[in-house]
Amino acid sequence: SDLVVLLGDNFYGKSLTGTADLSWRTKFESVYWGRWLSHVPFYAVLGNHDYPDSQRVEIEYSRRHKGSGRWQMPDHTYTRDFGSDEGRPLVRMVFIDTSVPDSQLSAQIAILEQAFMQPGPEPIWRVVAAHHPVRNVGEHNQNSLLVTELLPVLKRLKVDLYLSGHDHNQQLILNEGEPAWVISGGGGKTLSAISAKYSPVNFAKSEAGFAKLDFTSTQLKLAYYTESSGAAARYEWNRACPWMAKGCLVGSMMSP
Repeated sequence: SDLVVLLGDNFYGKSLTGTADLSWRTKFESVYWGRWLSHVPFYAVLGNHDYPDSQRVEIEYSRRHKGSGRWQMPDHTYTRDFGSDEGRPLVRMVFIDTSVPDSQLSAQIAILEQAFMQPGPEPIWRVVAAHHPVRNVGEHNQNSLLVTELLPVLKRLKVDLYLSGHDHNQQLILNEGEPAWVISGGGGKTLSAISAKYSPVNFAKSEAGFAKLDFTSTQLKLAYYTESSGAAARYEWNRACPWMAKGCLVGSMMSP
């Protein structure tokens, strides 16, 4: 892996007391370790359970390069480019904080807009990572404020994927003219039920696990895995396709 994205609610239970809090070791440093993860940066966003107090500590832990230095979250909202192809960023990912008070959401969206409208070569893939889903068939349902305020901006900026957690399950939701909605929130808490009907092209399972994304300049591969690392579903998109959510998806393996 080149990087891991943590989609919020990074620390449950008591709030972090500081950058030396024991929870950094027991819930992050010693958990994500070993041959494959000990050198990989973790890019995190804030969730509602990181408020009110832990969020300040999590940002400080990143800014001061504490611990192994893998924890990356320099601010509530930040942008990173990953990879390149013929002078263009392969992936531009914008990490936003959807757990801020409603009155501050517009400021988050403004930073998001700036990230995708800045001068220079355009990224091949455009990705946004946040805690709260915009579209959701799980028990938390859809977030009406995000549908009203954030969705039109994502569409105008032609964002390809929106990664989120919050619901403790795995989902892939596709709507024509919208980003692909990738929910991967089954990382280690009580699971959330799938409460709504969904189209056969969508994937939705109330199971623990994680999702893996592989980007090239011509293709994106998405795989959902169970907690035992078994593949639950695989999908592919071709970059040349004019819009990801209509006619571009190929399900190369679906679990029953």
